[in-house]
Amino acid sequence: MTHKIIDLFAGAGGLTTGFHLAGFESLCAIDSNQKALATYSHNYPNTKVIHQDIHKVNPSELRSWLGLHREELKALIGGPPCQGFSRNIPADYRSLNDRRNQLYRTFLEFVQEFRPLYVIIENVPEILKAYDSVVKNEITEQLELLGYKVASASLNAANYGVPQTRSRAFFLASLHRSLRFPEPTYSGDIKSDYRAKKLRSHLTQLKSNVFPLVTVRDAIGDLPPLNAGEKYGDEGYPFAPQSTYQVILRNGSTRIVNHVARVLSSVQMARVRLLKEGQDARDLPYELAPKKHYSGAYGRLYWDKPARTITRWLFHPGSGRFFHPTQDRTITIREAARLHSYPDNFHFVGTYTDMASQIGESVPPLLAKAIAECIIQDHH
Repeated sequence: MTHKIIDLFAGAGGLTTGFHLAGFESLCAIDSNQKALATYSHNYPNTKVIHQDIHKVNPSELRSWLGLHREELKALIGGPPCQGFSRNIPADYRSLNDRRNQLYRTFLEFVQEFRPLYVIIENVPEILKAYDSVVKNEITEQLELLGYKVASASLNAANYGVPQTRSRAFFLASLHRSLRFPEPTYSGDIKSDYRAKKLRSHLTQLKSNVFPLVTVRDAIGDLPPLNAGEKYGDEGYPFAPQSTYQVILRNGSTRIVNHVARVLSSVQMARVRLLKEGQDARDLPYELAPKKHYSGAYGRLYWDKPARTITRWLFHPGSGRFFHPTQDRTITIREAARLHSYPDNFHFVGTYTDMASQIGESVPPLLAKAIAECIIQDHH
């Protein structure tokens, strides 16, 4: 049996895509979000997709339906929803008793039933410390009681070739030997800002097997320019790839899909026209500056740094650094997908806001691929 996986809380398929890139194959995907599953099915037509609240799926019946023996499945993967742990939720609204915070327990019921050789649980970094680490400790102890060796850590996607400084927590569990997290393969100054007095060059002496961080330019510099409200009509590539990263993401793709720029309101247009690369709401004149705003709001991306975290709110420039570095518009879904490390032959379906959620709520595929490769190396 090849490297088969089941993806619980699959969303649009970020984890699955990373595992597929590493040579795995998804047998089954479960999620309650029908719009995200429409994208998943579009890209993985051979996977059995179950649109259902996970509480209503019986693990034993599922194993029998899939015809799997215990310890036959290579890996059970998934990211239980994290609203209850996320820093983006005000502390007063976070509670360990929140039903959404109990979904990892449901995940563990599937582990107990399938006894996969490997288990990968992904979540927000806060899960490792939230509620005095009670959740982290419970997940670890429950997996150990089931006979797994468990490691957990927070990884930054930028250190694994994703042009985005997004941190995610992972639990890696193996039935046989302790797994080690992948070593970073990219390095550089993740946090620098043009306001900082002295920018450290990210070309400081890198180890021979470590590359400089992948930048926004490396990710999207080859995509055709658009005005706000314009669409590039699912056509071929007008320019040759300009970076190794672009070559990798174009692999197997002959056309550019989802490259559509949203219409901006007159005030948003006025703001973006005044901003230069890397600038944000703090650089706007008083009469145009929003009264209250998030850090980086109305920000233009830097060409030569990774993007900040791409969130589900990327359709709204007031929610983060989502303006193109030089063009007067927000980034397109294809640009967001590139910054998230989705290959160009992965096509999103739905409205712009649906697709923005699908990207912002998923694991960057190249980060997932690095995790998947740990399993393959361990298995050999």
